[in-house]
Amino acid sequence: MRVVLALDKFKGTLTSQQANECLADGIRQRNPKIEVALRPMADGGDGSAAILASYMGLEVLRVEVTDLFGKVTEGHVYWQNSRRIAVIETAELLGTSRSVAHKSDALRATTAGLGQLLKKAFDLRPKEIWIAVGGTMTVDAGWGLAQVFGLKAQDSDGNDVSPTLLRARDISVITRSAIPDYMVKTKVIALCDVNASALGAGVRLADFLPQKGISSQEIPDIEQNLKTFWSHLHKSNPFIPALESPYTGAGGALCLGLAAIFPNFLMELGAARIARVAALAQSFQGADLAVCGEGCLDSQTLAGKASAIVSQIAQEHGVRVAGVFGRIAGDQNKLLNALGIKDSFSITSTQLMHSSTELAKLSKSRFHEIGIEIAHIVEAAAKKHTKN
Repeated sequence: MRVVLALDKFKGTLTSQQANECLADGIRQRNPKIEVALRPMADGGDGSAAILASYMGLEVLRVEVTDLFGKVTEGHVYWQNSRRIAVIETAELLGTSRSVAHKSDALRATTAGLGQLLKKAFDLRPKEIWIAVGGTMTVDAGWGLAQVFGLKAQDSDGNDVSPTLLRARDISVITRSAIPDYMVKTKVIALCDVNASALGAGVRLADFLPQKGISSQEIPDIEQNLKTFWSHLHKSNPFIPALESPYTGAGGALCLGLAAIFPNFLMELGAARIARVAALAQSFQGADLAVCGEGCLDSQTLAGKASAIVSQIAQEHGVRVAGVFGRIAGDQNKLLNALGIKDSFSITSTQLMHSSTELAKLSKSRFHEIGIEIAHIVEAAAKKHTKN
């Protein structure tokens, strides 16, 4: 009997590692004979760098940078010297905890500090830099970051325009300085937490703006300002992706600024890369059950979140999938069927919309209880395999 636990974080409640361990404890209490394989997951958002560090044996380097509102703070570069790979995470520097501490406006928040952190990573002369993109409270389209690397926006009078979409209509021209050759050669990869475009059909940037404290009335202006910024950016940087391109909406459209500076820049789904690093596919060999999970199951989950990737890979290997979620928002049956999840558990009632603060008060014991229930499913699945 074997089960693979591959849950993402439960934001405000448990880290990915904690959630998986709590479930494992419950399973082992019910039946110590069940082999439990832990594969904590992430999608590019909060905790992604730490998860990658645990799998890749990365060294943590502490550096001084500024946060999303310009306050001096500590940032982290995760480093693997043997392969010369540096990893940084947007959520560590630009996430919810930083924003709450300042009680400030997301439209005035900047990615400049992330640019500083990226420069620190370049100091190591890496072959690759992985940027976990997600969980940000910024929406400056990477303008602040790009400015750190020599991008300059000016108005019709030749004055510098501050890097916020609130000022996009003041732009007359955008120029940029050449970056050093070693930066040009370095492969910069954005591990995006969701496959969302900046504009266009399907899941897009606007779907995430309410989470950043932006009202629905503000969204049309933001989208128009984004178009204006992009059009100026495109004149001097014709290789940047279109606003309708996949991943351009992740991290407050951060990848637009990155693409404008680094010619050797790629975007991909963070959960897919992390699954490969975790050798997730290999772990499903001989498994009777795979368990995915995250804080909230909703339509955004289907756009490449960790639960969707875990479920997809498990099904490709013929493994039954169960899911554990903080809550389920939307049509539960439709979402579960879309993911191929046969058994599901919620920490809260599906009828209730709990805030992160309320979820934080829930005890780890509930995960433990669910672990016991999952053990029953593993036992039943193992018996079925034996009969077949």
